[in-house]
Amino acid sequence: MSISPWRPWRDLANVREEMFRNFLSGFAESGPRFDIYQSGNEIVANIELPGLASKDDVEITATEDTLSIRGEVRREEQAEEHNYHRSERYFGSFARTVTLPVKVQPEKASANYKNGILHIRIPMAANQQQRRIPIDLN
Repeated sequence: MSISPWRPWRDLANVREEMFRNFLSGFAESGPRFDIYQSGNEIVANIELPGLASKDDVEITATEDTLSIRGEVRREEQAEEHNYHRSERYFGSFARTVTLPVKVQPEKASANYKNGILHIRIPMAANQQQRRIPIDLN
């Protein structure tokens, strides 16, 4: 058996990091999860929304640099009718806004829903050209 010195500040830092990590993981699950990527001249967002019963249960809004989604996933049956031992599926209201990586044209956006995934496509704004900036050394 080896004896190691007690380092209370290191132990306290480890506990603090673990608490912060647990806090953030719970916070991240407060809304639907997004995958956002660029495909050609458009931004594509795939959003997990299992159990969506109607297009009236979700509202999508976009600006030139944000994408917002809010809605409600409803439980199929009433919970009090069953003697649940465990209930992990998410039901209830949700809302989430993400910043887009580039400027987009929200008026030309389209969306469809298939197999629990909401797919949103938004064309990028035309003036997304990168320009090299020369450095003046004088």
